[in-house]
Amino acid sequence: MTDHEDMPHSDTSEEAQAIAAARTLIAQYGEDAQVIAMMRVSELGFSGDIEGYTHWEMVLAAVEVLTDEAGPSRLDS
Repeated sequence: MTDHEDMPHSDTSEEAQAIAAARTLIAQYGEDAQVIAMMRVSELGFSGDIEGYTHWEMVLAAVEVLTDEAGPSRLDS
């Protein structure tokens, strides 16, 4: 089991980039980070940018895990 078990499976560097982006969103937008990530996922999905959509889906998943109020962050490194 890894600390990233709730994250979509992908290349480790892509996962690390998504986690870094999630941390940046949380630092910049606080409680609104999840909404910002959802908006980005939606925008990219509607535009047909599958690569961008996939990346932001991972960012959104990371934001959700990092901001989970049920316990300590499982993505701390």
